[in-house]
Amino acid sequence: LAVVYDAPHAADAALYPALCRHLQPRWRELPRRLLDVGFWGRWWVLAARLRDCDVNEEEFRALPPTLRRVRSRHLRSHR
Repeated sequence: LAVVYDAPHAADAALYPALCRHLQPRWRELPRRLLDVGFWGRWWVLAARLRDCDVNEEEFRALPPTLRRVRSRHLRSHR
């Protein structure tokens, strides 16, 4: 299980608001600061928000069926 949340300061910050225990975020604020939850090998919130976020179906309708699907062997990275 992994949780990603928005922290107001870095853990090693030497700022007064970061060091004062009275100014630390409370546990009840955690749901508002929660960014994502990861378990079973995936990030759940991120996966839900990015599902088909950049796919324009109208743009790809004219392509033949073999080009509509991208397989992992088609992806390459270059330096």
